[in-house]
Amino acid sequence: MVRQGVLGLAIVGLCAALVGQQSAPLNFFAHASSCETDYGKDGFADGWSRFHEGLAPEHTILSLDSGIRFAGTASQRVRLQKSGGVGGRFVIHEDVEFAAYLKPSVGEPLLVRLALRAEGFQNASYSVYAVTGARRVDLLPNTSQDTDGWRQLSAVVPVESDANGAPRFSLRIEIRANEGAAAGTLWIDEAQAISTRSVTRTNRLPNGLRLALNFLYSNQDPYRYMELPFGVVTGVQRMGEVLRHHYPDVIWMPYCFTPATLVSASARHNGDLYNYDDVLRNHPDWFLLDRSGQRIFFDDSYYVDIGRQEVRERAWQSLRDFLNRCGRPRYIYLDNYDMRAGERYAPPNYPTNDLWVQAIVGWTEYVGSRLRSEFRFSDGSYPRFVPNVAWAPGFWLRGIPGVSQDAPGVATLPYMGGFLVEHAFMRALTEPGRVRIPSYGTASGSNGPQQWVNGGIRNIVRLATEYPDKLIILMPTLWTNAPDSPQKLRFAIAGCLIVQHDNTFVHIDPRREQDQYPDGYYPPELFVPLGLPRGNFQILNGDIIVGGLFIREYQNGVVVWNPRHDATYTYTVPRDYYDWDRNLVRAGTQVQVPPHTGLVFYAAPEITISLSPAQANVLPGQTVEFTVRYRNTGTAAGTDVRISVPLPDGMTLVSSSPTARLEGRQLVWTVPSVPVNGEGTLRFTVRVE
Repeated sequence: MVRQGVLGLAIVGLCAALVGQQSAPLNFFAHASSCETDYGKDGFADGWSRFHEGLAPEHTILSLDSGIRFAGTASQRVRLQKSGGVGGRFVIHEDVEFAAYLKPSVGEPLLVRLALRAEGFQNASYSVYAVTGARRVDLLPNTSQDTDGWRQLSAVVPVESDANGAPRFSLRIEIRANEGAAAGTLWIDEAQAISTRSVTRTNRLPNGLRLALNFLYSNQDPYRYMELPFGVVTGVQRMGEVLRHHYPDVIWMPYCFTPATLVSASARHNGDLYNYDDVLRNHPDWFLLDRSGQRIFFDDSYYVDIGRQEVRERAWQSLRDFLNRCGRPRYIYLDNYDMRAGERYAPPNYPTNDLWVQAIVGWTEYVGSRLRSEFRFSDGSYPRFVPNVAWAPGFWLRGIPGVSQDAPGVATLPYMGGFLVEHAFMRALTEPGRVRIPSYGTASGSNGPQQWVNGGIRNIVRLATEYPDKLIILMPTLWTNAPDSPQKLRFAIAGCLIVQHDNTFVHIDPRREQDQYPDGYYPPELFVPLGLPRGNFQILNGDIIVGGLFIREYQNGVVVWNPRHDATYTYTVPRDYYDWDRNLVRAGTQVQVPPHTGLVFYAAPEITISLSPAQANVLPGQTVEFTVRYRNTGTAAGTDVRISVPLPDGMTLVSSSPTARLEGRQLVWTVPSVPVNGEGTLRFTVRVE
């Protein structure tokens, strides 16, 4: 008997019925094909490689060209300019990454394409070819002719092995210059190596959530993530490039360390807007000083005085250049959005934190208004900020009549595309193994709703729910080896389920234990098959100010969440449900909900499958019929239930009833509905080889 788990079957059925799937052909050049990003500021598109033979590097002038492009926001331009000397060649190439999780196999045909434009070649020529194994396949033989605009080249080339037996595949664009003066200009764009295979992902998790990728390292393999329901990629250009190419709805936002910090070259890991070396040499008065007259230094970063007009102008000029080199994305991630520097460091020119906050608001309005006026998209929108609001999620909250006033950040809302809440609902402390849940808040005092600097749960809940038109990226952080991490993890995930809307994304961050999870951290609690929310949350025994027992109904269950640290509630389960651990909880059961507890209850199908042949002994050449019996022993009807059965070894399919799909060696049926205690029969016939 084959028994498939509740969770696995429910995920398949719900994803198909509720959120749908996206499918795209695999492009093994997706990490570099667009020619739209240049993080290195060297004029050469990220993801491509190059080498010179004979020609000096200064003879080939490289730049991204936003004025002449085949698609997207830019193309790669190469201008050959040589006044004399010996001849040589310059080669640009893009290689298939055979170490990646998804890669072509030897013998697999790839459709290779490239958009090319050429002008003014004199005493020089160019060619385009693929190298597969030890063989060269020309897409465009050597020529010096103008293309008269863009020309799209293509060829179907199978993957071959080199002399050492290793698969090898690359696309090369070669410029040859003869002895003496030589000139010519090439533009290249939209390189592709398209497989006959496709990759498929669901749009959402089986509870409506979507995943985010944040702070991942540049050497991560993007092809490992392509079948998961990611919607946002923060900071890792290569990851965003691959995912966006296959799924255009994926949002990529580049990483900047702003607005008030600059980073020395030795520690730089982001888009520094101020140029530390230049500020150190030419603008030392830009550094922000503390009460002792010392430069403020925090987390590898120096602070600058963002109240100065010349500092704001430098930020704008650098950001404009940064966005052009990043393909003009719609969102910019702003880390270290610090609203409390005045309070912590008491700089002489900002004796109160209110004055520092005014400087933050002024910087945001200045740079944001420049973005709005100079970076309009065709739909009228413009690039917007997505700040990290870990320490003050209340900075953007509108006031509650009779209770609180608007927070200072409300003035900057037109320039905000969303918010990333690091440490949402659960915070990993600097000491390994320690995890803390922040307080909810009080009705008054220093932890009341008037205090926008409050990093408590109430402000996270409000920020995540009061701006459904903005991106909300929730990033709970934890040490997975902490003894209470499982309970706190469930609390955080339940909080994400309580507040989610169409623009909510989740990234569970195990902090400095990432090396243990090279492919990301996706605990099974993320995949609980609740279906989609039926409406907004309700608060029992309290309100949004003081908290209470939060309840949110889903299509296939309910989320119960107690964010208070000082109250225990009782919840009566309304019907037979499974809990987090798939224990059956009967209707009418009264469940205690202690402080900082998150519970889920869901109904799900559980399908048992048995397979039996019509006869035991069959000779080669004969046929035999198999019967597949299935039954739902779970607590809910199954919708679009996928049932798969492997073809026995040494047998060939003859027929099936109802007709099944053949996926490799798997027979697959999709049963529209299987009610509780419902059962059914499927049949297939095979021939013994």
